[in-house]
Amino acid sequence: MTQDSPEGIARRYDRWYQTRFGRWADRLEKQLLAELLGQVQGKSILDIGCGTGHFSLWLVEMGYEVTAIDNSDAMLQAARAKLGDKATVQQMSAENLEFADNSFDIALMVTALEFVDEPEKALSEAARVARESIILGVLNKQSLLGRWRKFTGLLKRNSYSDARFFTSGELARLCRQAAAANTKQADIYWSGAVCLRQLVMKQPARCPFRAFIGMRVNLGQ
Repeated sequence: MTQDSPEGIARRYDRWYQTRFGRWADRLEKQLLAELLGQVQGKSILDIGCGTGHFSLWLVEMGYEVTAIDNSDAMLQAARAKLGDKATVQQMSAENLEFADNSFDIALMVTALEFVDEPEKALSEAARVARESIILGVLNKQSLLGRWRKFTGLLKRNSYSDARFFTSGELARLCRQAAAANTKQADIYWSGAVCLRQLVMKQPARCPFRAFIGMRVNLGQ
């Protein structure tokens, strides 16, 4: 198994969350996502591009009825080992969801939209299967971390080489288009998390270009 094989990428993904920076970023990202998700009340949620199931397990622990999908055999193997029978795990493309319209209360994509071949189609599919809202977490293209990830992907082939990063404005525009394609309205709220100054200075810091964008898209007819 090489570091850049599918299995190696899955292992490296989980190991990152055990690093000092990974634990810190994970806490802030989940804090923001929890605020965007709001009340649980036994709602159903589709985790699109679940990867190793890192966020799927967190959603289960919060009380959601979770269905997790990914198109990678290696990622799904890790997700099934992590989730067991706590969630439904299926192999599926984000651009071609095999679910009926309005099958879930919420569709969620966290650090997944950057890696799909057709993000516009993936968002349209998310808007189709979600009754209430779409929750997104993406790496901010304008942040220092986003620029660094893209730069390193250009220097050496890695999982970020083909990634497509977004600004909040670009993401909001795509979400409105996705909702409109499904004859739905989009009411959008977003915020940010993870500022490197917070880690270095050990205190809250104002960052206009936070590394992680969290966005809630309320869907209406």
